[in-house]
Formats: sequence, structure tokens, C-alpha cells
Amino acid sequence: MKLRGNLDAFDICALSASYPSLWDYVVDAYDLKSVRRALWINDHAYAALVRKALGDENKRLMLLDVGCGAGSLSVLLARYFKVYALDISSGMLRCLRLRAEEMDVNVETVRADSQKIPFRSGVFDCVLCKFALWPVQNPEGTIKEMVRVAREGGKIVIIELDRRNGDYKPSLRARVVYKLYKEISGIIKRIKGKKLNEEEVWKKIMEATKNNPRVNLEYVRNILKLCNCEIEHIDTSVREKIRGILGKICGQYNGHDYFLVCAVKRAK
Repeated sequence: MKLRGNLDAFDICALSASYPSLWDYVVDAYDLKSVRRALWINDHAYAALVRKALGDENKRLMLLDVGCGAGSLSVLLARYFKVYALDISSGMLRCLRLRAEEMDVNVETVRADSQKIPFRSGVFDCVLCKFALWPVQNPEGTIKEMVRVAREGGKIVIIELDRRNGDYKPSLRARVVYKLYKEISGIIKRIKGKKLNEEEVWKKIMEATKNNPRVNLEYVRNILKLCNCEIEHIDTSVREKIRGILGKICGQYNGHDYFLVCAVKRAK
């Protein structure tokens, strides 16, 4: 099914809703070319994990990246799949389109709410969501929407924090490294003349999401099963595989682990 320019594939009501804009002010934290992001995260390792979970690599396979942010995964996966990227932040999507153009790949972007994905049912071969469940008030609704737009036999891949094991407690080494990093980042921002205080934005985001359900592996697995999906693969060692250089220096973490779940949508 050809989706580009085909309004029949969209639910116009979902596209006409109003969306929060706080995420527009933290784009750099999600930018594939952000130097500070690269210090902590290896996005190519993330892409490799998703490619391994999905198995088939075919430009004809249609993949939807739900809550794509600035496209750190969408852009990298676009060399292997036909990628559609959905996010509520216009700032994030602008950054994604810029990176896609720079890397000479095609990604179709859609500004919409993951609680009401504006595509018809059974459209996509693969539906991906990386760290985009925790900010929503009803993550179960987002997962159900992901399953709805996947075809029978299609795959759903979710990467998240396992928040069932208490609050995150960084080690002493991690606290020292992060403090030095913040000091250096502050100096760089002052040199560049950046006036926006991203920490204040993050405080507002965390305040707005503090009462959201605590997403964890068991929660995601149970909802996928209720949605008639078969769990195909689970990886609880994601954090170790995607660390950047500062992440590796920080060493072991105490608290939340990252997990990847890959499920297959069963036929009715």
C-alpha cells in the first residue's frame, strides 16, 4: 500500500489535535549528530539491535517509528527499511528531516499523538517504539495502537527502561563523571551564548509525567500478550551494548535496566 500523499491512510481528526511543545526545547539530547549524545549513547548499536530483532532487511518492508524524537533510529534504519517516523514535536521532526537529507535517506515524517496513530489498521510490517512509552499517560493505549497498525505476522519492537526495580541510583564514579560533564557542558553553552536552560525544561517534563504508569518489562510483555502477540525475543542487556565512551567510564549502574521486547502479531 502506497502511503505517501494518500490521505485515505490517515485519520484527519488525530492530525488536527493540539500537542505539547516542551520536547521542542530538548532536541539536542535526541539529535543523531549531537556530540554530547554520542558521549553517552551509541546509536548505531541501537540500530543494530533493532535490525537483529527484525531479521529481514528489505527496503519494501514498511517500518513505523513511534515517538521517534529527532530520528536517531529512523535515519539509521532508513537504509534498510521504508521508514515512517511519528512524533508530537515539530522541532524533533525538523531535526530528523535535516539529518535524513544529510545522510541521503528517505524518511516520511508524521506529526501526531501515539495514543491515536493516524494510519489504518494492518499497514506496517514492523512497528518500533524506543523510550517513548514513559512520557504518555496511557502507555497501554500506545502499545495497542502499535499492534493495531501492524499487519498480521508483523513485528512490534519496544525498547524501554525497566522501572519496576526502584529509583535509579548512580554509582559514585557515575556521579563524579556526570558532574564534570555538566560543568563542561555549561561552559560550552555559555561560550555559544545559549540562553535556554534545558534542565528547567526537563524538570517541567518530569513534573508533567510523574504520575504516569511505571513502564517495565512485565507490564509491556503482558499488554502485548493481551493484544494477541507472541513474544519472540527479549534482551535485558541493552544498556551494556549501547554505551558511549562516558557511559563505559561510568561502569555498572544500580537501578533501572534497559530492555528490548520483540513480538509478532498473531492472525485472528
